[in-house]
Amino acid sequence: MRKIDLTAKEAEATAARERFMTTLHELQHRLSPKTIAQDVKEKAKEKADGVKEAAKEGVVNAATHPSTVAAVTVPILVYLFRKPLARGLNALFRRGEEAEPALQPYEAERGPAPLPTEPIRAKTRSPAEQGA
Repeated sequence: MRKIDLTAKEAEATAARERFMTTLHELQHRLSPKTIAQDVKEKAKEKADGVKEAAKEGVVNAATHPSTVAAVTVPILVYLFRKPLARGLNALFRRGEEAEPALQPYEAERGPAPLPTEPIRAKTRSPAEQGA
């Protein structure tokens, strides 16, 4: 090889080595735990700011359109509290009647069976059944 070609190849190799080292240092910086933690912190802050803005917008919309909020929340609340509401309405409309306390499904079978009021007697068998 000629000396000029050799010098050009050495310069090219040096430039490639410098590019490689620059890339390596950049990767080391990007992958350091401190940099990763800082990036995660910044992204979390951006998301929190977005949620904060959405919440503010929701509050403004709720304040300007209360009928829409009521139209959405009332059915949800009625669904969630349907059993207590039904018991209350039943008690309200049965005020004049003698209402027995409402038993829960398990309370009817909860206690022991009542004792019989008549004496227990053995069945009488016919003579054929007694000793045939």
